[in-house]
Amino acid sequence: MDTAQILQLASLLTLPQLQVAEVLSLRAEGTRQRDLARALGVAPDDPRLTAALRALHEAGLAWPDEHDPEWVRTVELHKVLANGYGFGRAAEHELTYQPLEQLQRIAFELGRPVGRDHARLVRVIGAALADSDLVREQFRLAPKPAQEIMLELAVGEPFYSDPHALLALRTGRRGSPLRWALDRGLLVFNAYYGAALSMPSEVGAALRPDFRAGFDTTPPAPPSVPVDVGSVDRSGAAAAGAALASIVTLLEECGRTPVPILKAGGIGLREVRKLARLIDADEEGVRFWLTVAGMNGLIGIAGDRVAPSAEFDNWLKLEPAEQLAWLLDGWFRMPAAPLLLDGRPALVGSEHDGSSAVLRVTLAAVLASLPPGRGAAGLDGLATMLAYLRPLVAGDADEVRPLAGALWRECELMGVGAAHAPTSIGLALAAGDRDRLLSGLRDLLPAAEETVLLQSDLTAIVTGTPSASLAALLDLAADRESRGGGSTWRFTATSVRRAFDAGTGADELLARIRAAAAGGRVPQPLEYLVGDLGRKHGNVRVRTVGCVLRSDDTALLGEIQRVRSLARLELTELAPTVLSSALGPSETLAALRAAGYVPAAENPDGTLALERPARHRATTRDPEA
Repeated sequence: MDTAQILQLASLLTLPQLQVAEVLSLRAEGTRQRDLARALGVAPDDPRLTAALRALHEAGLAWPDEHDPEWVRTVELHKVLANGYGFGRAAEHELTYQPLEQLQRIAFELGRPVGRDHARLVRVIGAALADSDLVREQFRLAPKPAQEIMLELAVGEPFYSDPHALLALRTGRRGSPLRWALDRGLLVFNAYYGAALSMPSEVGAALRPDFRAGFDTTPPAPPSVPVDVGSVDRSGAAAAGAALASIVTLLEECGRTPVPILKAGGIGLREVRKLARLIDADEEGVRFWLTVAGMNGLIGIAGDRVAPSAEFDNWLKLEPAEQLAWLLDGWFRMPAAPLLLDGRPALVGSEHDGSSAVLRVTLAAVLASLPPGRGAAGLDGLATMLAYLRPLVAGDADEVRPLAGALWRECELMGVGAAHAPTSIGLALAAGDRDRLLSGLRDLLPAAEETVLLQSDLTAIVTGTPSASLAALLDLAADRESRGGGSTWRFTATSVRRAFDAGTGADELLARIRAAAAGGRVPQPLEYLVGDLGRKHGNVRVRTVGCVLRSDDTALLGEIQRVRSLARLELTELAPTVLSSALGPSETLAALRAAGYVPAAENPDGTLALERPARHRATTRDPEA
């Protein structure tokens, strides 16, 4: 198991489990359970210690030795957990950098097998030093001066750097007190600073008098207050509906005008504020919805801009409950904390991203653990629980409080929590029960509406969430005026013309509107508007041309139109004496001349445009300058 995997598993430990793991990390090759219990200040068979060891075993971080159940073996916890007790590095680390001859000497003095395998010697010596009884026996036999130095290192800084003593050690006889400790691995030359000695953590933990590590097995009990469950669920349902509307509105706006990305990455404050005005939201919401959309694959990068992805179109086709379930899946474990405002551009990560996923899931579990009808009295209680349940990533309650506040605000926006209590959505999400979650969402979010109520004042009202096809039809032919529990559109001459410009004829548009209308009824004013504009649409047409050809010789123009080599000009007769070309003047002139004709360029006022050869001249410097 590599260190990244160990760290990931350790991040899920509660405070007492982490405290046990920290004591275990002091001895890389394992610990006797009685030594572990002594360090924690409990009996070896204490049920709280047994429960913590069982949790570490289930996580794959520690387990009983198969040959000696009294020993607890571990993965390389010493490489991951910071030593908060002031001891040195584990013997395995320090010994790795010692020469083979010194390792052989240590193994011999400790009564262990001596060989030439460097790595095996490191393990053998590390296992010997993990035996606190052996370390204490060696200490008892040590010369008095060495005992004094080792006790000083065990209770204080684990480094010894007296230059005179070290010089004497390097040049003196083996019988010197420090040499005695070095030859038994109780002290080693420091791996990084050769002019110092280090005491391995195994030795320090065995020799420090009355060493006690913390073992906090009583969870904090944050104060709670009564809440109205119905009110909490209604707030959650309203937030869930607003979440869907916000995502759709924001991404449709990004689809109309893709949002530029800063050179350094992310979306800047100016663009965030602009989007907030356009969708009638706050900056906080825009940052959050952009991140949620990104984590769910609903947006992507188009050149140097952010725009909806093809997945967004697929997502729009889902029922509202399935849409929100999709968002919740991506949000719940997303490694991002967009609402921890610290001046970052939107869609740019922070140092808290890695811990946010673990703490978000933990926060949902904390909310779910509250008794029915109760909510946390405030954010401080939630932060305290996060610090207890996930101390490695949360730190203490004060450290985690800003992140806890940001994550709680996310819960509110997603409809997972309200009044510091869980909604039915939050309870299903915390339980990991997708069927229950979808069922609850369907109860809160009715199926998408397929019909629209058309009114005589040219407005169209959809009660609930419009289906993707209905929203597309109304967005094509009308202007949206409001969103939310009910959405409103208004038909105008401009909006109807927009539908015609997109290729929809008047009869087709009316047929589609009638098919979607409640009762198939289309008000007369709307029929008149569509019919009148349909008759006028296209009466005047605008065509893009590169230039025109003019000649009084209509026969010549007719001949030019028939020349095969000039087909790429796409010549079209606008009048008996005028042809249009799809290419610009210079390209058209060149093509005509290549075909053997002798055309001339013409100014807008009808005079010949003269083509004089360009004469380029370089500027010279004034010698007086």
